[in-house]
Amino acid sequence: MSHVMKRLLAAVGAHPAAIELEEGGGGLPILFVGGVAVGGLEGLVGLHLRDHLVPILREAGALRS
Repeated sequence: MSHVMKRLLAAVGAHPAAIELEEGGGGLPILFVGGVAVGGLEGLVGLHLRDHLVPILREAGALRS
């Protein structure tokens, strides 16, 4: 998971688990919240800018209420 994605998630109170699927695969990091793919960095930032990130994380149990 990219450093920027981790920092943004930490800033809103989430502590993500990074799971590497392929060693050296070169794929972009993809964020899953509650088993649903949110996308990469652009998707994450887009959710945050539209004020949707925290409610999604809270609904998935990734944040305390």
